[in-house]
Parts: sequence; C-alpha cells; structure tokens
Amino acid sequence: MDVENCLEWRIGIMSMEDKYLTAEGYGNKINACGTALRQKQTWTIEFHDNDIVYIRSYARNFLSVDRLGSVTCESLERGDSEQFLIEVAADGSGRWAFRNKKQKHYLAGTQDKIDCLAKTAADEELSLWYTPFVVHPQLNLYSLAVKKYAVADTEGVRFSGLKGWGAQSLFTLEYYCGKYRIRTSDNRYLCKDGTIIDTHDKDTLFGIEIHSTQEKTLKGLTLKDNEGRFLSAPNTPSGLFKSSQKVVKKEALFRFDSCYPQVIIIGTEGKRACVDFGNEVMLKKQAQEPSNSEIYQLKYHGKKKKWTIETVEGLFWEVGAKSKINANAKTVSDEGLFEIIWLSNGMATIKGSNGKPLVSTGTGNLAANLPDEVKDEGFQIRLVNRPQIVFRCEFGYIGTKNATGSNKDEYICTKSFPSVISLELMDDGKYSLRNDNGKYWCVNLETGGYPTIKANSAEPVPFILEFRDTSVVTILAPNERYMTCDKIGNFHAVSTEVGPKCLLQF
Repeated sequence: MDVENCLEWRIGIMSMEDKYLTAEGYGNKINACGTALRQKQTWTIEFHDNDIVYIRSYARNFLSVDRLGSVTCESLERGDSEQFLIEVAADGSGRWAFRNKKQKHYLAGTQDKIDCLAKTAADEELSLWYTPFVVHPQLNLYSLAVKKYAVADTEGVRFSGLKGWGAQSLFTLEYYCGKYRIRTSDNRYLCKDGTIIDTHDKDTLFGIEIHSTQEKTLKGLTLKDNEGRFLSAPNTPSGLFKSSQKVVKKEALFRFDSCYPQVIIIGTEGKRACVDFGNEVMLKKQAQEPSNSEIYQLKYHGKKKKWTIETVEGLFWEVGAKSKINANAKTVSDEGLFEIIWLSNGMATIKGSNGKPLVSTGTGNLAANLPDEVKDEGFQIRLVNRPQIVFRCEFGYIGTKNATGSNKDEYICTKSFPSVISLELMDDGKYSLRNDNGKYWCVNLETGGYPTIKANSAEPVPFILEFRDTSVVTILAPNERYMTCDKIGNFHAVSTEVGPKCLLQF
C-alpha cells in the first residue's frame, strides 16, 4: 500500500437532516448530531489504489466496520475492515455513499444510530450523504492534463497560467445543496457552456467527484454538470473551459491549489516596487495598472518568523551587494528572508536579512540600509488578488446573522458556510469591506456596549489588514481595536493586542 502517494481530501459528512457525522472525543463514538462543520466533524478521505478509500477522523482514527455492521472509530491502522468504496448518487444530487468493501453494505443512519447495514445507496436507507469540503473556498484551479492554471477573462475561463497569479486566477467555490458554483473574482459564475455569467442557475452547479484515468496514471478532482458531463480543459490555450464528455479523460482531472496572498508594494510618493534591468528592485512612479511583474507573492516561514517575496517568474527578493534588493534568487536563502512590522496606520516596515529597514535610494533602488536616526515611513503592502474575500476563524466563517430587524446586517464568526465580502482598496493602504447588500462594514456600539461590525454604512469605512502568516491576517478597526472572535459567535472590535482569537484565515 502506497500511503505516501495517496490523494487526501478533507470533508464534512452531512445527513439528510443537515447533521454532520461526528467523532466524539470520548469512547471513539460516532453519531450524526453535529450542527456545524468543526474539528470533530472533519473527516479526511484517503484515496488509494483500486478506488479504495479510508475515512480518517480528526484524531487520526479510521472508521471501521465489523461483521455485524457496527461502525467504530478507534482503529489506528488501515486494514480490510477500514476499506470503503465511494459511489456517487444516481439522482444527480452530488451526494456520496460509502460502501464498506469487506461487508458490502453502506454507511447509514441518523443521530446516534449509525451503522453499516444499508443494502443500497438510497434516501430510504439513509445512506446518501452530502460532503462539503473543508478546504478554504478561495483557490487556484490547476489542470493535470494541460499543466496550467485557470485564468478568467471577459469571455470565459482558459488554462493559460504558468502560475496562479493575480485576481484573474482566483476562484471561489460556493456550496449549494451538495454541489458547487465556481465564482470568478469579478462576481460572475462559470456556466457549463464555457461562458461566465452574472447570475447563477442549474447550469452553474457542478458536482465534485474523485476519479482516475482508465490507465490509473492520473487521479484528481472532476466537476460534473447537471447533464452528467465533465468540465474539461481544452488542448489549446485559447479554448474555453466547458463541459465535454460523460467519460472521464485526463482533460477532466484537476486539483485545487492554495491561493497565496499577492501584493503590490508602494513606497513614498506612491511609487511602486518593480523589477528593473539586471533584476534590481526599484521604486518607480507608474501611471498604469500594476502588471504581473509588479505583483509579488508572500509566504511566511514560521520557524524563522520571516517572509519571502516572490516574483511571477519564481525569483525571490534578497539582500545583495551594498544592501541593494535584487530579485534573482531561484531558491530561498537567509538573504531572502524579510521581516514585516506593522505600524498601525496601514503602513509596514520591511526589514532585510541584515536587520535594516528597506528604503529607496537616490537612484530609485530599493536597499536595506535606512540609517538608524531616520524615521521609517514604511510601505503600503496592498493585497491585490482578493477583490472578493472570505474570512474564516477557528470557530467558523465570518458572515452576517440569519436574522431580521436591526441585527440582520451584524457579522458573527460561527457561520457554517462562507460569505463573500468585497475588499476595496483605499488610497492610504487601508481597505473598505462591502457586503452583498451594497453597504460597507462599520463599527457599531449599540449592542451592550460591545463594538460589533455591521454592514450598514453607505460610505466606505477604513479598516487595516495586517498579514500575520501565509493567508492569515488581523483586522484593525477604526476604533483602533483588533477584530476578535469567540466560540459563541461574537465578532467584536475589542482587542488592543494581537492574540490567537484575532487571526483570520483568508
């Protein structure tokens, strides 16, 4: 068994009653009582050879079935009793059924009565399950056949990107009744005919399945439309991404990749960092919109507590001769690690590996040699590949309450499914955040004295996003307090210092 090369996917397993299969922390008991997709409701599906899967709990135990059909979750090893096969519902709902290979029956049940005795994959036997994915819904889409990334344009989606770069390569998965919509960064939806449209309907819903080619040489995700056809990557870069055949071929196999933060870096007088001749990093005044060569990808290296800054060509910034910043390193070295220190006004100090802040020299070169006696004005580090953004904390997604009246536009942090928020850049490095009702986030002080967030301002209100880890930010509200989450859903602007409950994944 090749455990190292198996494909893994993290999902929730949800019953017809909208309750999640749960692995309790005591006694390794299983039930379908979970009301939200949290840690105990997260399952990892391991896809191995011959279509065999293993279902692993958050505690790394495997679902197991005995000869009586009893289901437990206490096995630490993969064996015959832990092997399942996935069948996709024939009704087009996108639901999955899990058949134990050894006992030949299906995982089924409700509440605390979970067993593996169902003989068919059917609603009547409670053996069909919705399987929402745990992956953050904003991602890049990569074709395993074409070996390129999907890029949206005015007409449709094409596989033309050597890297997932810029807002055009950002896609948001919207879960709906067992299927997914694919939303572009400009708020349009991929349709099965290859067009991207402003509204969503049955032709913009796709079921996600796991398949391999007939030769078993490739294994990946597939996207199936409401007619049973698979979205396929065309053989030419100019072709549109659209539904094709009902048989899985390599053109229909994809993977979802993490969409890392990509930024532009702006210094004094609005000058942008760009890579010039000789791969020197310069600050220049630019009139046009940022090109791909002026966009940089940030990754955080936790052990070093520092960042790398990568170009679209895959080259890294580093401190070179005379402390000048160059972008010619193909691999990460100590010279290519930078420290980012936030200044609480939307600006940030960027320190080179020599401990000196970056500054523009008289020639426009960027160098890590700001004199100690000179005040650092900092840089704007502006996120450009999230015009639409989804925030998630340890307790759930950030979204508005399911309520009427005065609280309907108030944000909480325990939503089971994501809400998409428009992120708009302001001139000073700050951001405004707009709800789909067209109104902007603002701090509301009326709820028991706690500063909550509501989307009811007609005008943009400035918030500050500060990068803390790869794809993790804190949000500093206009009251100079950090947004803070708790397990009962409160999303309040109350923290004077950054702590674990201030961290938001995006």
